Amino acid sequence: MKNHCCLSLHPITKTFLLICCILANDGTPLNAAEATLRFTDQTHAAGIHFKHTNGASKQKYLPETMGAGGLFFDYNNDGHLDIYLVNSGTLSSDAQSARHVNHADLLYQNNGDGTFTDVTAEAGLQQNHGYGMGCISADYDNDGDADLYLTNFGRNQLYRNNGDGTFTDVTSHASVGDGNWSVSATFGDYNLDGHLDLYVANYLDYQIETAHACFLQGVHIYCGPHEYPGAHDTLYRNNGDGTFTDVTARTGLHNAGKGLGTLFIDYNDDSYPDIFVANDAVPDFLYRNNGDDTFTDVAIEAGVAYNSEGRATASMGIATGDYDNDGRADIFITNFSLEINSLFHNDSDGFYTMTSFEAGLADPSFSQLGFGTQFLDADNDGTLELFVANGHVWDNVSKITPALSYKQQCQIFGRTDTRKFRDLSETAGTFFKRPVVARGVAIGDYNNDGAVDILVTSCGEAPALLRNDSHTKNNGVKIRLIGTESNRDGIGAKVWVHTNEKTQFKEATCGGSYASGSDPTLLFGIGTQEAIQSIKVQWLSGHLQTIEFSKTESPLNNIIHITENRRN
Repeated sequence: MKNHCCLSLHPITKTFLLICCILANDGTPLNAAEATLRFTDQTHAAGIHFKHTNGASKQKYLPETMGAGGLFFDYNNDGHLDIYLVNSGTLSSDAQSARHVNHADLLYQNNGDGTFTDVTAEAGLQQNHGYGMGCISADYDNDGDADLYLTNFGRNQLYRNNGDGTFTDVTSHASVGDGNWSVSATFGDYNLDGHLDLYVANYLDYQIETAHACFLQGVHIYCGPHEYPGAHDTLYRNNGDGTFTDVTARTGLHNAGKGLGTLFIDYNDDSYPDIFVANDAVPDFLYRNNGDDTFTDVAIEAGVAYNSEGRATASMGIATGDYDNDGRADIFITNFSLEINSLFHNDSDGFYTMTSFEAGLADPSFSQLGFGTQFLDADNDGTLELFVANGHVWDNVSKITPALSYKQQCQIFGRTDTRKFRDLSETAGTFFKRPVVARGVAIGDYNNDGAVDILVTSCGEAPALLRNDSHTKNNGVKIRLIGTESNRDGIGAKVWVHTNEKTQFKEATCGGSYASGSDPTLLFGIGTQEAIQSIKVQWLSGHLQTIEFSKTESPLNNIIHITENRRN
């Protein structure tokens, strides 16, 4: 690692440390990670030629401003991450042709050399039947291939991966074509039967035919969520035969929220996957899995329904990760401008505490409108950074509040020696200086160099493929889970990586962010440690599997596939 600051050097005298340090804006020293974090926009160089179509019209139909998501997944099992980008379309009858909602999503195959090829047609991915919103991927049928689920303003779609580079639309057969306005979705095995179930977060009961105009201070704006009733979410139970059953009512999920983000996560560590839903301008949901095929919304008592002021926020995206390395997954929620984003610390007793102010994330988010977000270890030092995609929903917001803008800069935050987050965007690459209307965020190591990269989608604009070029010699390990009794993707499993210095924890999840999906491979950075002592996996089946390594066989800077084995 280059000696960018004192903390990258071996211990020496205090006087010399003060001289060699790079200082932050407030005069406090940055650590080595902060001084070397860097991402390079490779979108065009990689052959990604895509521009999102939102069909912006004078009517300002609400779906036009919501944007769409993107996905990192290995659809052809060649060990290289491919990209799926959701397009939206046109809703207005003022278009040159008659009003339509079809659009062209694109599937880009990774060529293994840093470039991608459009293989949408060859893969058999037909025109989407709705105005596109989101995408996630998981092996719902446990056949070893990554399947694809699309959310829409209109009927959703499920594509089964045929294992030969093609997909088949099985929506009708599987009975998962939710006809509500769906934005985000998540796969998880809520009843522990080894088959992935599907939760779909639905937004508003909104119809083009009855939509009305909204004005603020005399300015025609896109309407807010308070103008329309919320839509009921949907939980589909996987029957294990390629079909699903809508079990929303029978499992106690009766609430009509205004969902934009959702994620299966075991918040109380009882080995049953719970469901978190980020709702827009109404209280968020945290559905506790009761272990008897029912759920109870405990968001209020757990401390995540409202912000620290007791107010419901305009929640957009979700990130989960153990930001303080205490062995528990915390939750981060992006919110509307003139609100602050919400960092909820997991207190280990079934309760959360909002720590946005204490963690230094309040002020940097106040003027931003956040959508997609992810925790990631960008420099492999064993401590998580936080990426936030920003962009307003009102294209004319500056006419109402001159201090705000439609296009905004994305942000990446890192932990400092004071344990607070600091905005590192200024030195993280030119992309972070460019205002965009960012929406979805996905992470994954697309070029297999051991550093996690970022995919960012934008409303009405081209996406950004950000290659991680951070200057570091830190080590890491990738872990890919293969369930046998549990679901094949290992979603819901908990993983601990032990070194001489620390123990890190991650839970395998699917979805989150905003309308997007990330690579299910877990990447653990271990800093300058030269060996991993052990990896422990707690599978949803209840099996606890431990793999111990000698110093000579430690899988540094490699990917290790862990297959569920109940004998261990």
